[in-house]
Amino acid sequence: MKIRKYEARNMSEALQQVREDLGEGAVILNSRQIRRNNRFNLHDEARVEVTAAYDELPAVAEQAPVQARPAPAAPLTMQRYAAQADGQEPPVASVPSAPLGVAAPAPSADMGPVMEQLRQLRQALSRLEQRVPDGVVLPETLARLAERMGNMGLEETVTARIVQQLLQELDGEALQDRTRVGERACALLVQELPAWKEIKIARKVRKVVGFVGSSGAGKTTAMAKIAAGFAVKRKGRIVLISTDDKRIGALEQARAFTEIIGVALEVAYNSEAIKEVLAAHQDAQLVLIDTPGCGPHDHREWERLRQLFEAAAVDEVQVVVDSLLGFDHMLDVVEASEHMSERRLLFTKMDEMVRSGAALSVAIGSQLPTSYFTVGAAVPGAIKAGDMAGQVSELIGVAPATGKKKGK
Repeated sequence: MKIRKYEARNMSEALQQVREDLGEGAVILNSRQIRRNNRFNLHDEARVEVTAAYDELPAVAEQAPVQARPAPAAPLTMQRYAAQADGQEPPVASVPSAPLGVAAPAPSADMGPVMEQLRQLRQALSRLEQRVPDGVVLPETLARLAERMGNMGLEETVTARIVQQLLQELDGEALQDRTRVGERACALLVQELPAWKEIKIARKVRKVVGFVGSSGAGKTTAMAKIAAGFAVKRKGRIVLISTDDKRIGALEQARAFTEIIGVALEVAYNSEAIKEVLAAHQDAQLVLIDTPGCGPHDHREWERLRQLFEAAAVDEVQVVVDSLLGFDHMLDVVEASEHMSERRLLFTKMDEMVRSGAALSVAIGSQLPTSYFTVGAAVPGAIKAGDMAGQVSELIGVAPATGKKKGK
């Protein structure tokens, strides 16, 4: 069996190359749109790559008596691509049977690896066809946009949904206008994002906020940054509580931050202790509770934290997510905290993040409001409001027409 790749400007030219080289009996295994340069160059010419195969007849077949019969039709896969190129409906499959009394040639033993490769290719094509409607060929602008969103880490279902909406809303010249397509994609992504909400405190009502997340996510630093921001006007009315009894040096780090900021630090490792601390600070306007790092599958520890927050009458929970992690791990952390009420997403290390797609996908998938982004290690400072419109702009490469409104 011969397996070869062909590159051309469009599908029609690629199919012609296949016919000239392998003949009408060739089978198309795969096709994809490519660019000559890397994904950072968006100005080169789009090309089509086709992978085709041709199964040569065994030598014994030449000795079999020749019988007059109609010429075999081209394989269904070839007919399907040819029909798409001509704008026709693909033909219905038909399976020819062997002549009566003549056994069909059995595959040779050395065909095993090739057949396995074909099986894997068929599975890959099947997965692809589940995401892209059959017969739909994306315009070049949308194909490049979809590739960019995928390269930036945006989850596949979100990418597919945005592309489908663009196909429904735009047509003709609008689909060929890269700027217009990009701006509309930005607007659609921003619409899917939840509103962002910062921490707000009232004069006569105490606000208690808990912080949860995986080890090393930056919970303590993020908490200190938030405390420093409020301490400018309310230094004597802010309390930090450390409940981290697992990480070596956790208390020393928290104490160092509170000394820099100039706010009170308390320690409480169980529900009774945290109630006593809160009773001793009745006049506090803002109480921030730091917790030990907790893996997404440590169900016992998550339940302990839930009981701790319940005893402290926590008003809202900041789910601290490391933006350098992959989408799956981020989602695991968010889902592990689902039994906690009034959650917010706080993304850390945003200054180090290269691909914003995972963070955007988590925000869209969870529909939890984002609160803050940390953009450095400095305390105070290096923190900003969690409006993700800027990340959408970076992901698409075009500024959005409108930003996401701040939540109430």
